[in-house]
Amino acid sequence: MRLMYPVRLGILTVLIVHTLCGCGRTGGGQAQTEEEIRTGMSKAFGGASAESKALADEAAAAIKAQEDAKAFIQLNALAARQDLTREQRAAATESMLTVNKRLGEAAARGDKEAAKLVDEYRASK
Repeated sequence: MRLMYPVRLGILTVLIVHTLCGCGRTGGGQAQTEEEIRTGMSKAFGGASAESKALADEAAAAIKAQEDAKAFIQLNALAARQDLTREQRAAATESMLTVNKRLGEAAARGDKEAAKLVDEYRASK
């Protein structure tokens, strides 16, 4: 199953934003802890539209529950939204980096669902 166009656009957006803004972190691309994700998403999406806030909350909850495949899908949908502020896009991008790292590690351990998502992500580049 190939990723749909909006998901590809979301992935591309995440990569571009990450490249351009450096994500505002001094570590530049380091994976975040679950607490950093919750805090960052909560702060960035506190005043967001109801749809954006719902996606951010679902993604943060999935990351906390270590449901990385679900978080990956939610973050892609979030990153594809056109109504995000720079801060919101950066928070989503930082969270995506963490999820991508965890999915890659899970795929390396033999998780078939994670491997499938990683393969689809790579094929969409």
